[in-house]
Amino acid sequence: MADSADRLLSPGELAELGQPPRANLVDALAKSPEAAVEAFRRIDRAYRNFIDGFGAWIAQTQHFVADRYGANGLALTGSADDAYRSALLHRLTDEDVSGRHRPDRAERIAERIEAGDHEAALAAFDDLEASYRRIHDVERDRVASVLSQVYRAWGPDVLEESIRFAGEQTLLGWMPHDVARPAEVRVRQWAGMQKGNFADIAVEETDDAFVITVHRCGTCGHQVSDGCYGEKMDLAVVAEDHPLTYGKGPAPVYRTHVAVMHFWLPMERTGVPWPVIQCPAGMDAGPCRITLFKNPAATPPEAYEFATGAFDV
Repeated sequence: MADSADRLLSPGELAELGQPPRANLVDALAKSPEAAVEAFRRIDRAYRNFIDGFGAWIAQTQHFVADRYGANGLALTGSADDAYRSALLHRLTDEDVSGRHRPDRAERIAERIEAGDHEAALAAFDDLEASYRRIHDVERDRVASVLSQVYRAWGPDVLEESIRFAGEQTLLGWMPHDVARPAEVRVRQWAGMQKGNFADIAVEETDDAFVITVHRCGTCGHQVSDGCYGEKMDLAVVAEDHPLTYGKGPAPVYRTHVAVMHFWLPMERTGVPWPVIQCPAGMDAGPCRITLFKNPAATPPEAYEFATGAFDV
């Protein structure tokens, strides 16, 4: 066991990584206006990046379908019914929609921070965060709806192909940059992304890894608990024992991207997952665990045995 002095982050730094965004902002306000503006912009960027990522994923999936099946295929995945249901379920407002692309909402909060009006800044932050949450949940459900339509039209093999295509065009392009960075930089980025996904997290450091425990993720975990795979939206459940489910179906359709984008594609390219993400079994809502090995190339096979049991890799 390595001495604590050999660890990359202190207990206080780990605790700060696990705090909710609002708590991070409150701490920064106590330091200085400059620290608070920096913290706020980092939080704001994390929320916006996650929402924008949903849009990019939908666009690339539609690109895949249009190339493979033409306009008729695209029509099969173009139903907006689930988007309407999701907007009603999550109480999306007209102000959310009209304000989504208005940078002045964030600028007003930064101005209040700089003016020292902490109470007004935090109240405005609470409103902005709630708006981002509603937009996030609707965009998340739009992704799962399109994946559901692909799965129901053409089955699990084509769903896997579509996720591969979207991953190669989006997330996987970031992988070489991410794994080349120092471990303490990577864990800060991944923790920030999870908080941008409205997840409650805790971060630990071991001798060889950082472990982010996600008590309930903001995507499929909350979809399951919100009833989106039941009567409220009827998103698809992938029932097959398939690479999408590590041979252990069923799984929520949204969750199947983890197997493709974080396991199969990275394994084919580098021989190890990126990173090791262990989701709940079946239709459970959580928790899940993200393990970032300090040397990604040395990720031990026993860390991802849960994914390889049914397949030769």
